[in-house]
Amino acid sequence: MSLENVQNWLISSDGIKNDLDRLRQWSAALSFGEGVLEIEGVDAPTDWRKLLLAASILAESDEREAQEYALMVAEAAVCFSNNNLLKDSGSLILTRLSNHRAVTLAEEKGFLKPELDDRLGTMEALLQTRRRLRSEIILNDAKSILANRFQSDLWSSLSEAQWVSATAPTAAGKTFAVLNWLLRQHATGKSNSSVFVAPTRALVSEVERQLNDLKLVHGLNDLKVTSLPINEEELRSNRFIAVFTQERLHIFLNGGEYPHRFDIAVVDEAQKLSDERRGVILQDAVERIVRANDRCRFVFLSPHSDNPDVLLENSPDDIRTSVVPSNTATVMQNLVMAEQIRGKPKEWTLSLVTDGDPKPLGKFDLYDRPLNQRKRIAFVALALGKETTGTLVYANTASEAEIVAQLIYDGLEDREIFDDDELADLSEFCEKVIHPKFQLVHLVKRGVAFHYGNMPSLLREEIERLFTSGRIRFLVSTSTLIEGVNLACRTIVVRGPRKGQGNPMSPQDFWNLAGRAGRWGADFYGNIVCVDVQKDNVWPNGLPKKTAYPIQRETDKVIEEFDDLSGYLEERTQMDQSAFDGKLEHVAAYLMSWQYREGTIRNAPPVKKLSGDVANKLEDLIRPSLDAIDVSQEIVEANPGISIVALQSLLDFFRAYSGLPEQLLPIPPEDDDSVDRFVRIFDIINRTLAPVFAPEQRVLPCALTTWDWMRGKTLGRIIAARLQREREKPEYRGDAELPYAKFIRDTMADVENIARFLAPKYLGAYLSVLRQFGPVTDLCRSFDHVSCRKGEHRWHHDRPKNFAPKQCVWR
Repeated sequence: MSLENVQNWLISSDGIKNDLDRLRQWSAALSFGEGVLEIEGVDAPTDWRKLLLAASILAESDEREAQEYALMVAEAAVCFSNNNLLKDSGSLILTRLSNHRAVTLAEEKGFLKPELDDRLGTMEALLQTRRRLRSEIILNDAKSILANRFQSDLWSSLSEAQWVSATAPTAAGKTFAVLNWLLRQHATGKSNSSVFVAPTRALVSEVERQLNDLKLVHGLNDLKVTSLPINEEELRSNRFIAVFTQERLHIFLNGGEYPHRFDIAVVDEAQKLSDERRGVILQDAVERIVRANDRCRFVFLSPHSDNPDVLLENSPDDIRTSVVPSNTATVMQNLVMAEQIRGKPKEWTLSLVTDGDPKPLGKFDLYDRPLNQRKRIAFVALALGKETTGTLVYANTASEAEIVAQLIYDGLEDREIFDDDELADLSEFCEKVIHPKFQLVHLVKRGVAFHYGNMPSLLREEIERLFTSGRIRFLVSTSTLIEGVNLACRTIVVRGPRKGQGNPMSPQDFWNLAGRAGRWGADFYGNIVCVDVQKDNVWPNGLPKKTAYPIQRETDKVIEEFDDLSGYLEERTQMDQSAFDGKLEHVAAYLMSWQYREGTIRNAPPVKKLSGDVANKLEDLIRPSLDAIDVSQEIVEANPGISIVALQSLLDFFRAYSGLPEQLLPIPPEDDDSVDRFVRIFDIINRTLAPVFAPEQRVLPCALTTWDWMRGKTLGRIIAARLQREREKPEYRGDAELPYAKFIRDTMADVENIARFLAPKYLGAYLSVLRQFGPVTDLCRSFDHVSCRKGEHRWHHDRPKNFAPKQCVWR
């Protein structure tokens, strides 16, 4: 019988699958910690030798199911057996799985005696040395890392291929491997300039921080790592790695006479190419990099994806490509159901969900009756995580995150923390920089926090750091975790997860979120606790099946819906803004830009897949829109995502304008009349470029937020001014009626989405078209220096004396 047949037999019902499943049930019950569960009907294993022998055989398999069983047996032996020989045996199986970090963790936590090699026989010691050598990745003469199987495969592919697409779950360590490889390319002189593209500013900050830490290991102390614009002199004289969102990458590429020629480009969360707006902008950015240097090496990273090869379709014909999928299991993840015992609202059960019926793990009690839905998830999280660290709770909205965090805080009434300097500093920062009534001011004192996308980046990063270190023990977060923030936890608690208000979460997003449970190198187990699974109104489709992301570019999806796109293109020239369709507009803008630049769309990657007749029809539909266009090509290139027709509409507006040209210009924000001019300009943008500041009653609040931000007001002052305006409204009879949490949250969202994103994007397009118009060119240049946000770094003066981070809040 072949080894593969033996492995398949072991995990079949004819083999020892039942024994393996019982061990998993037992280890899952113990993984929540001592005293958390009243364990029932879960017995300790009696034949460890058989289980460990099976695990040693399964560890040689390339199949994920076999690897997971081997990992489960090994970690159960290390963590929960009482015999040192069994613990040593489990650790050897971990090394067979190339999971050397788990062995190191076991020694650090005291599960395993140190100096394992000294206890091995001669043959096993030789095999152990061989396994280490096979796993070792040499970074330089002084440093190497022990990689898991996926990381080793990825490193090999990166050394051989020019375009690589790697897909793996969160805990596989793909980003760590790629960042070290990227720095290695700079250390050996194979790259002078590289770019790492991340979907969100939160992930940009995280990657920039990681690179700055890792570059010291590679002896690259002088290597510039930046997420901010770089001037021409620095480009010529220094090596650098830029870490950008796709929007900021476009700004950077527009900054020189010609787009910069990068040597290496890493695209993280590459499945975001399927997003409605950012997906098209990301695709356009990738194509611009290739047009500037078709020898640029590309690395695409994505979570567990079904078709990662799609990302390599548009590679140059004469280069080598490689796909690196992951079957590596690094941390055991337990999918668990939490259900109330009928008629006993405070008494609950946990059950392990595997491929069959749920298997009971035990009972636990809530500290109080859960009188509403938010209390159910908050009290379950509190009961399961009260004695540990690393409990993350998923909330569907930012407001829900704040409410659930407050409920957890209230349940820890006997746990006030006054002697933790870092938590005290964070509380002081929230009070001084945001507002005294910001909820985190008091929540963090008990090790509780919330986390969502519109918070200042410095605050988010400090919350993440303190959560990772264990000082913040409970973190309630929204879908920012799905958007790319690499924040792992020990236990994640979810109840009917949505992605925003009312949008059901896809199975792929659910498992991307669930992948945060289990911190490789910090935990042996990760638990995904699903609350009220039996309630159809909470989980209408039951627990999501584990499925991979299907990667499909947004441009491909829209072009496949040809009738909708063709109808939109036919009407686009004469279209009123009320008919604006964001999904179709971004792809229409992309295709128009291609045809305007090249004279044809035949070479556009999504059009190459079409038949000649369909491609001709698309060109014919676009051509009338371009006949009357005289907006410069530079302006079109500089404003991805804004239709060339919209840009021409703005230029036509300027030409038809009968007033003084100066009245079209923004007024420097220090002038008191500036806000009125912003109102006028935002109204023009709504009518010509896109209704981004619509409806009409929204224009003034958007202008006020932008005005305050550009004048250098701190976030705290902007929030205070907003609260003062609201306080004067007749519907609030007293200060106690003012919904502080909502207004603070909404103001942070306005600063992030309007002042820091929409206003700069569309004001930039507005000014570039105004320059082409001509009469106000010099005045446009004089305004540039105030539109660049002079006060970006002022936040250093606002933070408390001992506050650790040293980066800007808003980036």
